[in-house]
Amino acid sequence: MSVGFAPAMVVRLSCRHLARSKASMAPTPAANLRVSSQQVQAYRENGVVHLPQLFGPDWVQYLREAFGQGMQRPGKYAEFISKDSTWETLFENAQRKNVGMFQDQVFYEEAVERLPDWVPVFHSHAAAVIAQLMGSATVSFFYLHAILKRGGSTAIPWHQDLPYWKVDGKQIGSVWIALDDMPLAASVRYVQGSHAWGLFRPRHFVDHSPYAGRDELPELPDVETMLRAGEANALSFEVKAGDALCFDSRIVHGSPGHPEADGPEQRRVALRFGGDDAIYCDRAGETAIPTPEIDATHSLQHGDPLSCKAFPRVWP
Repeated sequence: MSVGFAPAMVVRLSCRHLARSKASMAPTPAANLRVSSQQVQAYRENGVVHLPQLFGPDWVQYLREAFGQGMQRPGKYAEFISKDSTWETLFENAQRKNVGMFQDQVFYEEAVERLPDWVPVFHSHAAAVIAQLMGSATVSFFYLHAILKRGGSTAIPWHQDLPYWKVDGKQIGSVWIALDDMPLAASVRYVQGSHAWGLFRPRHFVDHSPYAGRDELPELPDVETMLRAGEANALSFEVKAGDALCFDSRIVHGSPGHPEADGPEQRRVALRFGGDDAIYCDRAGETAIPTPEIDATHSLQHGDPLSCKAFPRVWP
């Protein structure tokens, strides 16, 4: 499936956004890319679609360098995960060199101060693409999720993203960008059509314990049993650096571990966006995103539209 081009989209970044970094050297956002009707249909029916080479080599190089800066200046809630990780060691930066998996989240205003090289990425053509897939007239930037897997990393269990977040709506999606080639065996698996199943109780990845106070949601079905019985189908994709997987925040997905101790690094960046119907949802009980500091900076009340200074509109 191909992505066609339409008239150019102008993206304006303030001088403040570009200060103190090489962000002014970021690649120019691609023209306002037009996804095909088949790709829109795949996203809405399956919950996920593969867009090959959505980001060209110049963008991939830029993203890799920004990723490296992010690992050098991780946020307070960055996680450094190995097979033996516990709650006591999860956030210890001393594990950075031998960690099997690293992940961090970057919010807009935080990036301006801590990691300004990410800011042009938030305004890239990814926003226009997810808008078309979701059928939304506007898109707000929620946050960036940076993930690195090295040899020895553990599997990510089946889960949905939305129950972990204080947002709600049907037009909330991710643009997941591969920064390294990933074979099919290492690919994220998505349960086809599971974005229509409803929401399920989130669990911690470290010890699989349920999030506290989230009894309003049922437990996730036994996905592996459903797959073996033919009651569900998992989609996975071999991806090259620059490919994107765009998916609904409600889809059930997970990924295998990276057991080879000397296996190659696998870096990916997920940009999270909210569309027209995205609202702030002050869920009772435990949530992960936004982090407490970001949650304290906005003035959103339960049910308010997501778009605000903390989660700015980035398209159009």
